[in-house]
Amino acid sequence: MTGSQLRYCAKVGIAAALAYLLTLGNYNQYAVYGAFTAALVVGSNVGEDLGSSLNRVKGTLAGIAAGVGIALLAGPNVLTVGLAALLTAAISLGSGWGVAVARIGVSVCLVTLVMHDANALEYDLYRIVNTLVGVVVGLAVSLFVFPVHGKDEVERCTGDVVAAAQKLLAALERGESDRKVLRKLEGKLHDGMAATVKAWRDHDVERRLGHEVTAEEDRVVAALQLGLDTLSQALRGPDAEALKRLRVRLDELAGAIAK
Repeated sequence: MTGSQLRYCAKVGIAAALAYLLTLGNYNQYAVYGAFTAALVVGSNVGEDLGSSLNRVKGTLAGIAAGVGIALLAGPNVLTVGLAALLTAAISLGSGWGVAVARIGVSVCLVTLVMHDANALEYDLYRIVNTLVGVVVGLAVSLFVFPVHGKDEVERCTGDVVAAAQKLLAALERGESDRKVLRKLEGKLHDGMAATVKAWRDHDVERRLGHEVTAEEDRVVAALQLGLDTLSQALRGPDAEALKRLRVRLDELAGAIAK
């Protein structure tokens, strides 16, 4: 594993253990919710963790609203389970929170309805408290244990895009005709570009919440444009002059990143 992967593993372990400890562990049957919330909040960078935290809280609230309401009215059966899931998804999507929040909400809702219909209010009260403890612990670990800020993640992903584009361009320049080889290189470049877009979104979340250090947007845009142009050449058939122009642009950007 890479250093970043090892750091992530350590952060997940620390976050889960601390949340379990703070929510009383063996003395509290709901402590598991604090532990797995903390573990799920921890991601690859601070911006991602902030977004995950908001999603956990929103999903928990949506699931509680639907699960408690239907548990008090009717209890679990074939119709109410389906209705509860539908209502949770409707609350999440209708509020503009998205599918990720809906998935979290549905899990909370169905556990409430199917397993705790007799004590739904008590269960959800303890669950939301433990979830909030997990969120706080997860964010604290993210901020203070091996912190990775959005700017750093954007720069790493941008460098990965340039490196992947150079490998694909080199294959095109030497006239590589094996489609398996080209597809593998194209896939790595595509994945790198997708990771860069995600890293920028995470970075933007962090920036909106007050982190003042920002990545160079022009460089990110240039890397993504080069990635698209290189993929375009690979997919439609390389043109010698276009490849020369791409080589110049890629070398210039790689040199700027290396400085």
